[in-house]
Amino acid sequence: MRALQTLLEWIAGLLLFALVCVGCLNVLGRYTVLVFMPWTEEIARLLFVWVVWIGAAAGMFRGGHVRFDFLVNRLPTRLQRPCEVGVHVGVAAFLVVVLRYGYEVAQSQAGSTFLTVDLSVKYTYLSSVVGSAAMLVALAGGLWARLRTPVAAGKGPS
Repeated sequence: MRALQTLLEWIAGLLLFALVCVGCLNVLGRYTVLVFMPWTEEIARLLFVWVVWIGAAAGMFRGGHVRFDFLVNRLPTRLQRPCEVGVHVGVAAFLVVVLRYGYEVAQSQAGSTFLTVDLSVKYTYLSSVVGSAAMLVALAGGLWARLRTPVAAGKGPS
């Protein structure tokens, strides 16, 4: 799991670096050399979408997403873990829906290409499939680790 997390963080970092480079190239070309490079906008959009999905998956591995546990912490100790499991199951169900329909949309766009780059638009939509799949792996791993740890006695009201 740790290796996959590190891989996702590196990929997100490299994609972000490429995004910054393409954005700078666009600005420099447009405002200093006065050369318009239309492909930079489409590649920047594609890179941005991939950075978001891969970064979200890396954040899921780190446990870095916003979590509202105010109510869960106020539950009796015996109800906290079932509530957390329920939340994980709900998030997993949502990710499965995103994965399934993201794949369908990607397949439906397989014949479309970007206007300035001979690259299929499906690669934009496949980012949601890859990101959702990676988040499901992270979610399953986090849930497994959470279920293996013993419940802390005296935590929360009874």
